[in-house]
Amino acid sequence: MPLSGRNSSGFTLVEMLITLSVIGFLLAIAAPSFRQMMLSHGIRTASFDLFSALEYARSEAIKRNALVSVKPDTAWSTGWKVVDSSNNLLRSWTAASTVTVATTPSTIAAITFGKDGHVTTPTSVPKLQLDPTTAMNGVDSRCISLDLIGRPKTQMGACS
Repeated sequence: MPLSGRNSSGFTLVEMLITLSVIGFLLAIAAPSFRQMMLSHGIRTASFDLFSALEYARSEAIKRNALVSVKPDTAWSTGWKVVDSSNNLLRSWTAASTVTVATTPSTIAAITFGKDGHVTTPTSVPKLQLDPTTAMNGVDSRCISLDLIGRPKTQMGACS
């Protein structure tokens, strides 16, 4: 038996519009923070990937007792790959489109590890700086450098 008067099923149009307005307002407040979080995550992920590529190349050079290199795909900002001395691909990574990679010196075509795990670069020790493609407050750069025996290390902030 129905109760007296009207059946109540669902929302009224006014209730639905108020709910959608509140949700829209909350999303507008949260969107800038979400963008910052996504850019920071992209930098962090790319730096971990590049760090692991350098570690992998170093360990493969020692294991194979041969030269192993980390090279940019087409550019460092698009990705990188680990190749052996015959230029056979061992592994590759793709960088996020929100990340740029700058190298010091700026002409690094490859980072090559020798049989003992040391970097065979004849000049200074290479550094790779990862930045967001669009600058935003609260999104920090990361720097990956190699120590004297070829071990990579990462730090927050720009390379110095």
